Order: sequence, then structure tokens, then C-alpha cells
Amino acid sequence: MAENTVRIEGLVALDDTTLSPIFVTMAPNPAVKGTYVFSIGNVTGVTAVPNNYISLFNPVGSGKSLFFGAAYVSSEIVAAATNTEPMNIFRVTAASAGTLQAASTSGKFQTTMADPTAEIRTGNPTCTVGAQLANIPPAVGNQVTVPPHIVTVPAVAPPFILAPGEGVVFRTLNGDTDQRWNLSIVWSET
Repeated sequence: MAENTVRIEGLVALDDTTLSPIFVTMAPNPAVKGTYVFSIGNVTGVTAVPNNYISLFNPVGSGKSLFFGAAYVSSEIVAAATNTEPMNIFRVTAASAGTLQAASTSGKFQTTMADPTAEIRTGNPTCTVGAQLANIPPAVGNQVTVPPHIVTVPAVAPPFILAPGEGVVFRTLNGDTDQRWNLSIVWSET
């Protein structure tokens, strides 16, 4: 279930021993004003040091909530690589430096939506890292491709909220210059 929908369902008793589902429907969340995606591809791995590939950050004072929707990560090897360190996703409480992407580089799910408030940074932004949220395995070997790994919020969970001053970062603790990463992130804003 997408972060901008509400699921309505229940059970109705047909008799003393049988329950049957009632009608189930999805309705848009009226608080969501925009849903966006940012994607980068074929990003070269970095050796022997932590590297922040992409951050999504809700600026302090934005007055908005961001809902993390999903991450899509795949990797490939262009030559022999033996590094097994995963791509990690962490919560962050600050993101600066790196390359701040223009709002126009984020795709809108509907072209009439306003530009996103979220700050997207690439090129090893400086982040204050918090809890680790996910691990995505890398491609290892020689000319190997790993299909996309999808990280989503469970449908039964409440939205994964990034309040002002919060965000997430995709990072590796160690890498290999023969690795290539493809990274996409989807979020909504109130």
C-alpha cells in the first residue's frame, strides 16, 4: 500500500461461525500534496572509506512532513570485485555539502504537483548518521549484475515520517571501484 493511501476493510459475520471480508478500497491520503522520485545510475563504488551516495533530507523549518515510500537499489560489476559490504540506508539528522540537486531533477508523480521541498544531495554529502534501516547486497564476482532490491514500508505499518530536520542516506562503509550502483528513492510530502 502506498504511503499516500488509506486502506479501509473489516470482517462481517455471516453466521455464528463464519466471517467474511467486507468491501476493501484504497483512497488517497488528503494530506499528501506531492509524490516524487529521484534516481541516479551507474555510480562508481568508492574504496576503503565510508561514502554517502545520496541523501533525502527534510529541511529544518520546512513546515512539512516527508513520507519515505521506497528505495530501489541494484548493482553490477564491470570487472572482478570481491568486496561484500552492502549498501546501507540510515536515518540522518543533518545533511550538507556534496552536490545539492535542483528540485527539477526529481520526477513528479503528477506533472501538476509543486516542486519538492526535500533536499536531495549526491557526491558524498556530509551526514549525521542515526539508526540503520536497511542493507542491500552488492554484486560480487566478475561482470555480475544484481537485480533491483526494493525497500518499502510494510503495508500494515504507519507512514515512515521524516519530520523537519530528518532524512535518510544511502551509504557504503567500504566499496570497490569495479562496482556500479543504481539508486532510486520515492517519497511524498504534505
